[in-house]
Amino acid sequence: MAKLKVAVGSTNRAKVEAVRDALKVIGWDYELIPVSVDSGVSDQPFCEETYYGARNRAKNAILRAQADLGIGIEGGICPFMNRVMGFAVVYAVDSKGRENFSMSPWFVIPNAVASHVFMGLELGHATDLVFDTTGSKHYDGVIKFLTKYVTRKDLYVQAVIIALYPFYNSSVPHSLDE
Repeated sequence: MAKLKVAVGSTNRAKVEAVRDALKVIGWDYELIPVSVDSGVSDQPFCEETYYGARNRAKNAILRAQADLGIGIEGGICPFMNRVMGFAVVYAVDSKGRENFSMSPWFVIPNAVASHVFMGLELGHATDLVFDTTGSKHYDGVIKFLTKYVTRKDLYVQAVIIALYPFYNSSVPHSLDE
């Protein structure tokens, strides 16, 4: 069997490495193609917009790279239970038109960071400002500053594996609606 061409709808290091790690766990023979694509949503997506950003990234990536599989990852925030929560959506689509998605764990964004986001900054820029760093969105993300142990990449790996289950687990019905 030829190598599977997998397009990631981003060149962000955390996203690309998360997909690479997930594909290693699954055991596929693959060629990974990071592709810079438009998410079609705000720079800082909120709630459902995060889903659409991941979906757009996956669909744009598979088309642009002429790949077998497209994966989109979009980080977002959403108010929940009087808190602001951070999370990511991972969307996968294959060349046969099958699609699936999953979400990372949700976590509380401290008010010191969230207040900057509500004033118009992206979460990464707000994180840099509050934690006096630069470029946090390219790898560690706010989650690393909060937990000291979990990076953005770590947060995404399991979500990628979960989004891909219909494509590697033959015991799953062909349609997720079955």
